Amino acid sequence: MFADAAAFNKKIRVRFLGIGSVEGPGTKSFREELTKAGIKNVYFESPGAAQEWPTWRRCLNDLVPGSR
Repeated sequence: MFADAAAFNKKIRVRFLGIGSVEGPGTKSFREELTKAGIKNVYFESPGAAQEWPTWRRCLNDLVPGSR
């Protein structure tokens, strides 16, 4: 994926990364690396949450507005 960002972006329409803000910096750091490499991505951080139902619902709503 990092070797040919243009080819990756052409094949993958949406690279969505969603986390809860209390989960730590891992996913946010990964997002920054993707962006630096030229790989398009969408990042959503659910405030004050971890890997739990509210986070997943918020991620889905961010990715697909009106999905509730």
